[in-house]
Amino acid sequence: MIADHLWRTRCVIVDAGEAPKFVGGLTRGRTGLVVDKELPEHRDALMAGDLKGVPVLELNAAPVTVGTLREVGSFIRENGLQTVAGLGGGSVLDAVKLAALFTADPGLTIFAERHAKRSGLLVLPPITTPKDRPKTILMPSTVGTGAEVSAVACLDTAVGRRLIVSRHLAGDVAVLDAGHLATLPKHLVFEGLLEAFLRVAGTMIGSKESIFDDDGYVLIQRIVRLGHRLTREDSPMLRLAAGHLSMETHTGWALIGRDPYGAKHWYLASELAYVTGARKMTATASVIGPVWEEIGKGASAWGDAGRLQRLWSMVAAAEPSVDPDPVQGIEELMWNWGITGLEHISEETLLRTADATIRNWGGALPMLRGIDAFQIQHVLNAAAGGQHILPGPTGERTAARERR
Repeated sequence: MIADHLWRTRCVIVDAGEAPKFVGGLTRGRTGLVVDKELPEHRDALMAGDLKGVPVLELNAAPVTVGTLREVGSFIRENGLQTVAGLGGGSVLDAVKLAALFTADPGLTIFAERHAKRSGLLVLPPITTPKDRPKTILMPSTVGTGAEVSAVACLDTAVGRRLIVSRHLAGDVAVLDAGHLATLPKHLVFEGLLEAFLRVAGTMIGSKESIFDDDGYVLIQRIVRLGHRLTREDSPMLRLAAGHLSMETHTGWALIGRDPYGAKHWYLASELAYVTGARKMTATASVIGPVWEEIGKGASAWGDAGRLQRLWSMVAAAEPSVDPDPVQGIEELMWNWGITGLEHISEETLLRTADATIRNWGGALPMLRGIDAFQIQHVLNAAAGGQHILPGPTGERTAARERR
């Protein structure tokens, strides 16, 4: 989902390796660094620069759990931190955001525990002492989530994965350093671009017309053109552009005033990823074609067919090689970007995912209102059946996803 926030993140974009020279001027009081343990080179560069001598906590790049928050929260309290700098992917940045917030107001932990069973979405109440919240400086090493500027975060609980929303979750400062993206495997750059693309496309398809539609069309065309360019070349500046576009999906005009729950595919993909343990975009690649097919057939609860077709016409204008049909076209786009879905979706996975999707996001809840268990199972059956076959001039491409 998308969430408006009242705090505006200050965004700093620098050339490769420049972040260590800028971070010190952005901090407040005693500072600590939370970093993905697989990024020792970037950690050492920061420690040799403005963050020399600060306490460091290394985390695994894994879904954030209550245990993760206890670890980061203890790190903040024991070191009396007034600023927490985070370096890593979406999970590391989410851990920093959530821990900083829960440390400032421990009552939010109790609130989250009480409400986690009610739905997949937790909207936190305003914190009682906002000035006690440590300042957060977030430095992404991946693209796609936009965690450094978004007002949401994911938390895995005993009852499932929960989406936490609070205006206080947006980072105070986001530092985008081209060097931090240099070590990201290229296939994950493409996955990040797809996530940013579908954040805009899915929300627009699931929302009514807006005066900001042109902003949305321009943004998705920029993402598609960058993806095409990345299939032919790679450079720090192109990766920096990918990170910037990812941030812009949260901070720009494209999604202003949209239905915050418009991107219906997200809820199903999130549950499929949780049940299977797959990456979120692997699960998304499995379901997006079937969801768009349902929209094209007139299943308006998933989205508007006319808006889907108009949006895809803008994509085809930016990337003429893709099929003008949205379902075939999105499959081709993912194929061109090297993104595939799950190889196999078992019957047990299908049932568990459908049950969790309805329980956490459906029924009377606004996220998937109007979509029942049968419709969820129908989409998952299509995702598992490998129905969407790609055309090819020589027949060499048989499917856009590994759902054969």
